[in-house]
Amino acid sequence: MKRSILFLAALLALSSASISQVPTYILQRKAFNPVISAINLSPDGKLLLAGFADGSFRVLDPESFQPSLEVKEAHTKPVTAMDMPPKMDFIMSAGSKQIKVWGRDGKLKGIFNGHSTTIWNADISQNGKHAVSTAFNKTFLLWDVYKGTVAAHLRGHEDVCLTACISEDNKLIASGSNDMTVKIWDLESRELLTTLHGPTADIYDVAISPDSRLVAAASAEKSIRIYNIKEEKLIHILKGHRAVVRKVDFSPGGRYLVSASEDNSLILWDAQTGDKIHPFTENDGAILDVKFHPDGTSFYSVSSQGELTRWEVNPEIFVLRYYDTPYREELSADPVFEEKRKGESKKDYQLRQQEAATKRSQIIDRYYQQYLQENENAP
Repeated sequence: MKRSILFLAALLALSSASISQVPTYILQRKAFNPVISAINLSPDGKLLLAGFADGSFRVLDPESFQPSLEVKEAHTKPVTAMDMPPKMDFIMSAGSKQIKVWGRDGKLKGIFNGHSTTIWNADISQNGKHAVSTAFNKTFLLWDVYKGTVAAHLRGHEDVCLTACISEDNKLIASGSNDMTVKIWDLESRELLTTLHGPTADIYDVAISPDSRLVAAASAEKSIRIYNIKEEKLIHILKGHRAVVRKVDFSPGGRYLVSASEDNSLILWDAQTGDKIHPFTENDGAILDVKFHPDGTSFYSVSSQGELTRWEVNPEIFVLRYYDTPYREELSADPVFEEKRKGESKKDYQLRQQEAATKRSQIIDRYYQQYLQENENAP
């Protein structure tokens, strides 16, 4: 119901625009100074975790972006990662050479020491037992979260390893390196299972799909590569960005992938087919981080200019991508979608706008339902 209300509100805002205009899917945007350097969401989607370039972090409302908690001087350098375990009993932040654990009240509960260089990435497992972290060296660390101790030093890359993540089934770890490889590890045994080749430049981020079937790698070669883990096979090279791709994130259902680039854009992809679905270009600055909301209907991004944005995964995106011609023809053929007519009163025009928004919503929903049927209920 909530999504329907947001969708209708967006259509009302768009109904007065020309059919040829590019619609916007920004649900919320706010500029922060100092800039946000890392984001994440709580497992239930009710808290937005934001780490800042000045070493502080805040817990924000995911809709209004208003803070409910702020911890100043959490780290001496920019916060590079934020996370929260499934129990949501603590907040984890990473910055400089340390990982810190905080109570929900903002009080420091523990410090993980183990890195000798700046931490680039940290990720907590879905069962809350383990975490992985990477720094500016070839080795990355596996942690016992509740003991706060290093469970293993994972060595295998031949150059700096900047990114690692844990699969949702808590069985696999994926890591990406400047040696231009993605490695898959067994979490329990800590053994290296396979090495995936292909990228021709440094790998900045990796993400494992929710079903643990696919791994995506974002790199400096301006593209994303998606591999089938079990088959050890490259299945897609996603091209569309014009600069380094910094971050990627799978949708909760696993069908879609969103990528963030230094070309000031984000792109939504179909991870199954490799289709480029929609670019999100209304950004000021390089995109530093991106995260899907757990309900899959929106995602969040932060830019180098301090913009925090919530984007809607609006059904119209799919309609414009796959049914653009018949959709636009249908709108053009109906007089209700015409621009303001000569002699039309303001009141009559506003009433027609409302009618147009309702009708547009019905048309979009019809095409979107067709898309879902043709794509096995995609989300």
